[in-house]
Amino acid sequence: MALSARGVVNLFRFVKCEAELHRQILAFSVSHDHRDVRTYGHYPVINGERTTYYRHSIRQFNFTKLNGKERWTSYKFVMGVYCDWAPSHFKRLRSAIDELPDVDSDMLQQPETPHQPEVLHQLKLSFSKSTGLSQGAEGVDIQVQVLPLY
Repeated sequence: MALSARGVVNLFRFVKCEAELHRQILAFSVSHDHRDVRTYGHYPVINGERTTYYRHSIRQFNFTKLNGKERWTSYKFVMGVYCDWAPSHFKRLRSAIDELPDVDSDMLQQPETPHQPEVLHQLKLSFSKSTGLSQGAEGVDIQVQVLPLY
């Protein structure tokens, strides 16, 4: 999860909006064994150029106790992440993607030469109001079908 959180922080740092992510949960994880379930939230602490990643324990429980009373708890948690948190996180990612700089397409179409790695450094980046790079994600449906609990 730290890798996905690091990728999000790098994206926001590139568009100079990393402060929005300070101490905000960027990922969730669930681990389990034959009787216990543990849920975690992963978040960055941003201090200038230095970013440290932490895992916050949200809940730990034994789903075999009390005749299985807690057996649906992790399901409800994950469905809450999918239905409530994921759409707002997706919107936040799209807003950062839309702030990415435009790349001069003429520079990208130059023929590549094997002995000129500096060509990559010659790309002209220009910041605009919105690149619209996330426009293709408009039709992405991240809604999840909720199954009935038995």
